[in-house]
Amino acid sequence: MSSASGCKDPTILEQALKEYAADLAAENSAIRVVMRGLSLVGIGIRPVLDHLIFRTVHLKERAREFMELGYERDLTAKVLEHRGHGVEVLRRGCAPAILVEHPREKAGLDWVSHFGDKTPYVMAIRVDDIEDAAFHLEKQAVAFLRPPAGKHGDILREIATVPNMKDARPASYLVLVERHAGDSRFYAPDFWINA
Repeated sequence: MSSASGCKDPTILEQALKEYAADLAAENSAIRVVMRGLSLVGIGIRPVLDHLIFRTVHLKERAREFMELGYERDLTAKVLEHRGHGVEVLRRGCAPAILVEHPREKAGLDWVSHFGDKTPYVMAIRVDDIEDAAFHLEKQAVAFLRPPAGKHGDILREIATVPNMKDARPASYLVLVERHAGDSRFYAPDFWINA
């Protein structure tokens, strides 16, 4: 259902994003900790959700699902430390960005073969200060991969949690994103491997 501006019904998108977050939280303890905390103060995940990352071997098909929800390809998007795989950045107004990654290395292709491409493998939330947010989450048994991408004082920084393991493989990650001055860039979907 389209609105007067030509965008698809935002309630359908909002419901889809909530379902993706709930599915990730069901299996990833770090995401569960964050969602529980946000729920306790009545915020919910929507206002702090920065982006979701999907991994697939069918880049165009996977992107089409979100384009049908009103997203458009962002041809000007900058993905930092990007190596060896295709990444499409999709945006829709104030909604969280969607990154669709097409891995070309064996590990990424094996991951898609094992887990599929229907759910995201990264949920990124926006925080004011990575060190402060990580400190409080570490008190709740959430561990992080260090060092973060970006230096203290940079306008874009990201840090990933230790992955949720499933079938003895890293299945999903929570990423904290610190953005300032309207920075709209992203680090590569697997920035923590290159840290």
